[in-house]
Amino acid sequence: MEFLKFNDPAPSRLAYKINRLLYRFWFKLLLMIVFIALSVLLAKKVIYQNVDLNAEIRFLTEESSSLYKGLTELSISKISVKGAREPLKKEIIILVQNAATEGFSALKAQALREKIQEINKVAKAFVKFSTDGSVIVEVIQRKEAAVFFNNHLYEVLDSNGVILSIKQHYQGLSSLPLLVGKDGQKNINELLSLINEIGSFQSEVLYYEWVGERRWNIHMKNDLVFKLPENNLNKGLEVMRMFLNETDTLLKPIVSVDLRNIDKPIIKLREAPPEQHISKKAERLAG
Repeated sequence: MEFLKFNDPAPSRLAYKINRLLYRFWFKLLLMIVFIALSVLLAKKVIYQNVDLNAEIRFLTEESSSLYKGLTELSISKISVKGAREPLKKEIIILVQNAATEGFSALKAQALREKIQEINKVAKAFVKFSTDGSVIVEVIQRKEAAVFFNNHLYEVLDSNGVILSIKQHYQGLSSLPLLVGKDGQKNINELLSLINEIGSFQSEVLYYEWVGERRWNIHMKNDLVFKLPENNLNKGLEVMRMFLNETDTLLKPIVSVDLRNIDKPIIKLREAPPEQHISKKAERLAG
């Protein structure tokens, strides 16, 4: 029995484990990766034994610097601005030219676009560069919607109440509706809706007054004032249009039409001049 045990052909524990590992997929894969890695290292040693790695690194660095320089030192050959009217177009061209003197680059397109959008008259801007040095700027310009009389100055606003320009005189702005009253600039959309409802009579309006931060007074060119209600505005506008459809002879003696209580409108007439004033006027005319 002892003889048989001594000559037992069964493998040792270590040999058995190694033998079992050879049947494992992951072990085979590991051996393959190690073999490939050794082969790559050997190939690099053979192929690159005569290559100056320092020179190659310098070459790549110079190429990268040249590319970066090409991106950061553009020369402008042409500036094209689309979607902008004068003088906004000129303002944008000057801004692009100034950006060029400050180190203009293709990498700064985003910064240039943001600068253009900081101009009040610009709602949105898009900037494109071309390899021939052309700079193409496309903008969506804010539209003038109304003029707000504020602190003795005339502020030209868009439909969102953004100030596009400030003038000292109303001259040249008469095509835009004139607005007065505290915080009136915050109600431009309501004003535009009101003007739309007035329709063809808007040419007869002198200015629009935002009163008490809650309702509108409409001052006509013939000195007639309509005091519109805070609520039931549509009904108030309907009564206003009814008055405006009348003849000038009927409207002339009326100073104001108070529609704040739409169920009980109040019509204020002009005061008749005293008899003494009429007599003196008649004497002057008689000569």
